[in-house]
Amino acid sequence: MFTLFKKWLQRPFVGCCLLSLFSMLVIVAIQYTGILQSLELRAFDQLLLRRSATEIDNRIAVIGETESDIRRFGHPLSDKVLADALNKIEANGARVIGVDKYRDVAVLPGADELKETLQKYGNIVWIFFAGNSKQDFIPAPSALNNNPERIGFNDVIEDPDGVARRGLLMIGVDNHTYYAFPLLLALHYLAAENISVSSDEKGWLKLNHISLPKIDADFGGYRHTDAGGYQIMQDYPGLPQSFPFFTLSDLFDNKIPADALKNKIVLIGGTAPSLQDYRLLPGEMRDFGVEHHGYFVSQLLNTAIKQKPPFRAWSSMQEYLWLLLWCFIGGITGFCGGSLFRLFLLVAIEFAILLGVNILLLEKSWWIPVITPLLSWANSLAINVLYFSSQERAERRQLMHLFASHVSPEIATKLWETREQFFSDGGVKPDTLTATVLFTDISDFTTIAEKMEPLILMRWLNEYMGEMSHIVTQHNGMVNKYIGDAIMVIFGVPVKRETSDEIADDAKNAVKCALAFNQRLNELNQKWQGQGLPSMTVRVGIYTGSLVAGSFGGIVRMEYTVIGDTVNTAARLESFDKTMPAIAFDSCRILIGQSTYDYVHAQHNINVVGEYQLKGKNEYSKIYQIITS
Repeated sequence: MFTLFKKWLQRPFVGCCLLSLFSMLVIVAIQYTGILQSLELRAFDQLLLRRSATEIDNRIAVIGETESDIRRFGHPLSDKVLADALNKIEANGARVIGVDKYRDVAVLPGADELKETLQKYGNIVWIFFAGNSKQDFIPAPSALNNNPERIGFNDVIEDPDGVARRGLLMIGVDNHTYYAFPLLLALHYLAAENISVSSDEKGWLKLNHISLPKIDADFGGYRHTDAGGYQIMQDYPGLPQSFPFFTLSDLFDNKIPADALKNKIVLIGGTAPSLQDYRLLPGEMRDFGVEHHGYFVSQLLNTAIKQKPPFRAWSSMQEYLWLLLWCFIGGITGFCGGSLFRLFLLVAIEFAILLGVNILLLEKSWWIPVITPLLSWANSLAINVLYFSSQERAERRQLMHLFASHVSPEIATKLWETREQFFSDGGVKPDTLTATVLFTDISDFTTIAEKMEPLILMRWLNEYMGEMSHIVTQHNGMVNKYIGDAIMVIFGVPVKRETSDEIADDAKNAVKCALAFNQRLNELNQKWQGQGLPSMTVRVGIYTGSLVAGSFGGIVRMEYTVIGDTVNTAARLESFDKTMPAIAFDSCRILIGQSTYDYVHAQHNINVVGEYQLKGKNEYSKIYQIITS
């Protein structure tokens, strides 16, 4: 699968599409965890605050209980004060009165007067609290117990950051369905306009032909949120905004203009800071609870009278297609960006379009996520820019890279300087030269592999291969190929050695490289043991002699390699008597042939193993073992 993916990546446009799709999957996975929800909510708040402001809703008036009112009338307000206030508001011609004050028990004096007032006027709506994990149920005044259309719950939903962005319209309590306090106020007001509530084909509430879609757990920017009850998004019209406001003292002192309350929804509630009746709004603004109810009532009235639709959201499939579109836009920009200035210009235009579309849709009461497509676009853009720019650099130095990854920088530079003599007909000219070949193989690899998970085995093997390859480069060798768990290394290619001293240096470098293998492998074994991974012992065979080097294979599949008896002998030395151990406490068993011994015996301690007929050879060969310690 990875090979197929890599193959398709080599086709520029297809690679761009695959990288863009991968970018989307990464962001969708992050989105699914819910990590992006807080960012989406904050972005929603900022876009909401930047909408065009609406006029103050003069259909609603607020009478607040201020600090001076508390000093004048006491706290809590007595039933008599509430009864007198309600009578005065009725005398001013209010269409609906909403009382945002708890009164589950009487506060004397005036209990009878309050009860009489509530029975006399049918346009008074009172709150009750349905209860939650922090607070028990708080009923409305007992005089209204048999009037469910006049008692509404004032429970408020808060998001994890404390902001009230959603509003409840209905909930079930003790097998009864109750309406929210703001909804009841709106329905009482709309009754005079011959507008009532109904249900559409989906079971959603409908006000004057406008449905109020119930939000789900993944509505807009939410992810896995609690969507219990009948919830809709609250539409705060052009924050900050307030309603015509009067104090309780203004009411009792007859300072409210004659028509200020006439035919309106009048809300009574606490606005004294000491009462701590606050709600957190988008943009970290606060209002009092009674004002918050006013915003919700205003939203419902605008839906019914002005036909302003509530917030809606796309389906999950539509959101995914939107993400995919922006991933492709970012990917194509990264693929075709061109100069830095052109890339910057395209990025600025695309960012403005993405933001502008979200603002425009929000004006039309559509909430779609903005952070998720923004991250998808940016992620796809970045991945494609990095991928294709790195690919371009790789193509420019492709010829050099053929050998630079296998030989030391010094040899690669010399090879580049003599490239005209070295290369011919699309490949490397075949040549006979003297070089030293080194083979390595891991002892009992099959047994080890059977006991390891494939991914762990691959990481373990890759770490070994990487470390050994690095050592080879340090000793002016070239990793010619990997054969399973075996490594074939050549010293003395691709640049031909002209003197016996250079050939001797190659043999010495090969042995020094094998000793460095041993030292580094000892360190790796200690590390692996601490990680619970198996230790490794390696067999090394080294032989110096004549061979043929050049390009082998067809035009489609061509590689640089060497052939000859020298290669075969080095391979047989590595595999000789696999039961023969390494020197005690070491990780590499290093065997060399006679020709290599002649070049290196003066610099190393060497044991004679004996003369043996190597596999596939007619003549006997003398075998030596390098003392590693």
